[in-house]
Amino acid sequence: MSNLDLSTYESELSFEFASGETSLYLHNLKSESELNFELLENAVLYLSFFVDSTLENVKINANLGKNAKIVVYFADFSVQKNKLDATINLNDEGATCEWHLASLSSNKDNKDIVVNIYHNHPSTFGRIDNYGVCKDEGKLQFSGISYILKGCHQSKSHQNAKIVVFDNNCVAKAKPILKIDENDIEASHAASVGKVSDEHIFYLTSRGLNIEEAKMLITLGYLKPILKGFNESIQNEIDTLIERRLSNV
Repeated sequence: MSNLDLSTYESELSFEFASGETSLYLHNLKSESELNFELLENAVLYLSFFVDSTLENVKINANLGKNAKIVVYFADFSVQKNKLDATINLNDEGATCEWHLASLSSNKDNKDIVVNIYHNHPSTFGRIDNYGVCKDEGKLQFSGISYILKGCHQSKSHQNAKIVVFDNNCVAKAKPILKIDENDIEASHAASVGKVSDEHIFYLTSRGLNIEEAKMLITLGYLKPILKGFNESIQNEIDTLIERRLSNV
């Protein structure tokens, strides 16, 4: 796996991948930056982002050719203001995108995350899974469009956007959108925003945990699926960061 700390690079970067499999780990991004990914025929890219600094107005664009595949794991533990806008274009048969994001909004963080997948050719596949935790006075919004254009038959598109809320002063929104111009397709979306279950808190505290420990355990369980996109040392770093952010340290 190639590792890059993008805070030391130019604000606009372009990557091109030919046939074959590549794993790329990216740490932090510059504000006002744009990343462009071009996947040629049969290229496969496993792309892992870990962001723990301020992330303001970042754009990610990807164009996929025939049988190209991109799998994204985005661990968003940025602070303060966060505007992320990702656009994935599935431009040829067999093009596939799997997008997985976990985000924690705490203190007075304000995060707006938009992920769009455009099915521009028949027989393409897209999936978006965004999971978030919102606490204190944090704001978190997930939105995006899965768009299957006319003529793009036998394409499949699925979206999940889920946010668990810990405190009354949080603002959380989940707005997945399907735009379908073709009949012979498969598409679905799901969205949920809600407080952490009192029953879960009660169960954990009845087993000897205090409330903060119970919240920590629930949050780790909610966000931990993102860890499978990272190696062990980064997994440990993310675990530690989640604990620190939940403790407001």
